[in-house]
Amino acid sequence: MAITSNMPSRNIKGNVKAQDKILYVANKLGLSSLKYMQATTRCIYDVVSYAAGSPSVTLFENAQSRNFPQTNISTSGNRFEVNEALLVEKIAFFTLDDLGQNVGNMNNFDGATSVKFDLIIGNKTVMKDLVMESNGEQAFYASGTGASSQINLEGVGILIPPQVEFKVVAMAFNTDARTATTLETNLGCYLYGTGVLLNFNTSI
Repeated sequence: MAITSNMPSRNIKGNVKAQDKILYVANKLGLSSLKYMQATTRCIYDVVSYAAGSPSVTLFENAQSRNFPQTNISTSGNRFEVNEALLVEKIAFFTLDDLGQNVGNMNNFDGATSVKFDLIIGNKTVMKDLVMESNGEQAFYASGTGASSQINLEGVGILIPPQVEFKVVAMAFNTDARTATTLETNLGCYLYGTGVLLNFNTSI
């Protein structure tokens, strides 16, 4: 059940695989037991209220104060338990109306709205001022269509290690007018990739 044998074998770039990145970072951080844990595919998300003209909102922070289905990490909050981790390979944004319904991509948010965001892990900003342009083709898009609200990370992803807080700080703006969005709605973000779960089938 070790991560070295059960890890999903997705080749992220060239000959480097998800398990290689996780084990490399774990070794650098001194997390020697992570290689014995259970591998999985994981997707976590959080939704917060976005006020019209808001300079930014913070997702995942204080997620324990929200309940499912507003977030799916309400029990653990924005830090993984001991020997749990997530290698983020994709980031996506979506919208919900006030009733928590009508899930849509960013094209449904104020007509044509983009997002500028930072991914922060611990006290380090690991992705800074990254912009997902609605109605525009750009690097990192999952496809060449303007309707895409998903970004595929280049290289081998970014690892969120155990017991370290993480958050996404996002600011929405109107793609056409290049101004702050004028719509109040609920903004969601999900982080998807290869995960590590606690496995007791080893010496502890």
